[in-house]
Amino acid sequence: MWLFSYVKFRKRYKIDKMMCEFTHHRYEADSSNPMNAIEYGSALMQCQQYKSALGIFEGVKRRVANASAFYPFLDDNIVFCNKPVPWSSGAKDYRAGSWWHNFQLVRFGGRRQVAISKDTDLAFNSMLRMMNR
Repeated sequence: MWLFSYVKFRKRYKIDKMMCEFTHHRYEADSSNPMNAIEYGSALMQCQQYKSALGIFEGVKRRVANASAFYPFLDDNIVFCNKPVPWSSGAKDYRAGSWWHNFQLVRFGGRRQVAISKDTDLAFNSMLRMMNR
């Protein structure tokens, strides 16, 4: 079971890293759009880079007036990045991806919402299909 869980995590993490790069390029192209920033922060959150995602989410909250009304999940994601599992202390980036952290996160992790739009997801899947040719 441990080996299966590790292999499954590694495959998923590889896709998450590619999504993070994809959303980063979209964010760099149009950094004034708050949704691009939120999608990039969500991708960072999926890649276990909580400190970086926290900076993005807090930046959106500072830039957008009444951000909590437009993006109600933003506060939950900020709280999650600060404390992804109950015994963690502060936001931390796991640059290479931690299987053990993911194992704990699935079982004991806090509440979050990955905010990646369908359009971004479709564009990402199209890019993946083009790469396989």
